[in-house]
Amino acid sequence: MKHKVFKKTVSLIMSLMLLFFICGCSNTKTYNSAELSKQILKETSFSELKELSGSSLSSYFAFKDGVVKRFSVRVSATGESADTVACFEVLDDTQRSAVISGISKYLTKLSTSFKATMENEYNNVQNRVLVEVEDIVILVICNDYATVRQYLTDLGAKEIF
Repeated sequence: MKHKVFKKTVSLIMSLMLLFFICGCSNTKTYNSAELSKQILKETSFSELKELSGSSLSSYFAFKDGVVKRFSVRVSATGESADTVACFEVLDDTQRSAVISGISKYLTKLSTSFKATMENEYNNVQNRVLVEVEDIVILVICNDYATVRQYLTDLGAKEIF
């Protein structure tokens, strides 16, 4: 009888230890748009960028209200480069396609603007980084897209298109 109780006690202790170990080792990082945007800016150099506010967002990206929870968007301050760092926390899965559609329209507009006049900037638009990490859709346009792509891939980002 004592032997059975001892076995059950040891089994229970080992199960609890395993549970605590699994919970304790979970190193899941949750990101937000502002944090990711700042990290991307540190990874490479950009031309002079300006941060967009809620009221100016729709003039760059064709989003309706309620599509994103939060965002951090920086675009070229002069318009002489295509440099962009945009992180959008999607409200929910049903709004993801609206965010991607708005980004696609922005990319088309940039491509059209730079194709005939600034080949280097046009190439940057074509080589843009468009990924998602958790519920955040990220667009980065810059000269050093390979560094940014690698940084985001290391975070577990998945290419969108």
